[in-house]
Amino acid sequence: MELPAASATSPDAKSRDLRRMKLAATGLLIGMVVLFLVARRYEDVHPAIGFLRAFAEAGMAGGIADWFAVTALFRHPIGLPLPHTAIIPRNKDRIGRNLGAFFEANFMSKEVVSAKLADIDLAGSFIRWIGRPAQTAQIADYLAELAPDLLAKAGGEDLENLARETLAERIRGVDLAPIASSVLTQIAKGIDYDKIITRLFEEQVQLLHLNKDVIRQRVREGTGWIWQRVSLDEKISDSLIRVMDEALAEVRDMPDHPWRGRFTEVAHGWIMALAESPAFLTQWEKLREEMLAHPAFSGCISNLLAELTQMLRADTQSPDSLVRARLHVIISQWARDALQDQALQARLNERARYTLATTIAAQRHELAQLIADTVRRWDTATVTRKIEVEVGRDLQFVRINGTLIGGLVGLALHALKVFP
Repeated sequence: MELPAASATSPDAKSRDLRRMKLAATGLLIGMVVLFLVARRYEDVHPAIGFLRAFAEAGMAGGIADWFAVTALFRHPIGLPLPHTAIIPRNKDRIGRNLGAFFEANFMSKEVVSAKLADIDLAGSFIRWIGRPAQTAQIADYLAELAPDLLAKAGGEDLENLARETLAERIRGVDLAPIASSVLTQIAKGIDYDKIITRLFEEQVQLLHLNKDVIRQRVREGTGWIWQRVSLDEKISDSLIRVMDEALAEVRDMPDHPWRGRFTEVAHGWIMALAESPAFLTQWEKLREEMLAHPAFSGCISNLLAELTQMLRADTQSPDSLVRARLHVIISQWARDALQDQALQARLNERARYTLATTIAAQRHELAQLIADTVRRWDTATVTRKIEVEVGRDLQFVRINGTLIGGLVGLALHALKVFP
């Protein structure tokens, strides 16, 4: 007899396969009954028919016995509430508890889980999953949509303080000396000393003219009265004013005057010396601390975070989001690099396996209880049907084997009787 092929994994396919196997086992039993009746009717025709009768009789008995045993697991045979029948329906809750305990003891220990996970490349599977274009796009979309909300929810005084302290620490970490030196050096190089000197001496000439009377008065006060009587003080004052005016005008009007070169050298040297002055750097540092402590600095941080949140939200809502595109590139590149980084995969696998094994082992009682509770919540008919669908096909083979082996045993016993 050709037996049906192995069933598929879907419940409907298993149910159909179970029905076919039941028909096959029942058909074989009916065949034994028919063969028994025919052999018994014609047993006197030929001695060989006695072997058929013995085979059919024993096969019929074995088939009926196995049918009773298999049926008694799931229901009362022919509806009679005989003892030790409908075993599964009557012991549903106990089966669930025992099944959970069995899985807890034999499948959920840390050693068993670790041994199984050791053969699974968790990191490689995870990285390849992330690297798929559709999955990469989905992750990028999710992170892009999540970023503004996370930043907004994380906002507030704590985030502002963190941003302010972080930025302030970075600013304090900048060495001011080379910056000051560079700035002052550029200033020194960019100064037009000739224009400054020309303007300076123009002011000096004007100042001299505006203060002629003051100069005359000061000279008069320092001159003896005898010389005042002969007006020598006025002559000295006028000569002094004239000499000073000529000297200042000469420097103002002569681009190559030696005083100009000397002034340029002194001014340039003073600026360069200022760049290396500890007192000057101290003033810079004091100014920096005052800037960091100013309320405007905190306000700038607060406004910056608010604007950043708004910019992120506007960008992520755009079809051409730069954040989403950048995230897509970063995730794709990370996946490609991670596939080539064996050391990284080894670390990820080690961590993932340890975490899973530890978690499952720690929660194995809860997992076992989940099995027991699930079976307990099922109604009796559901449990019976599910178990019968899963194992009933193999039990029908028991019926078939019982029928055939019973027949063979009957055939052997008949042979011993005929051939003592």
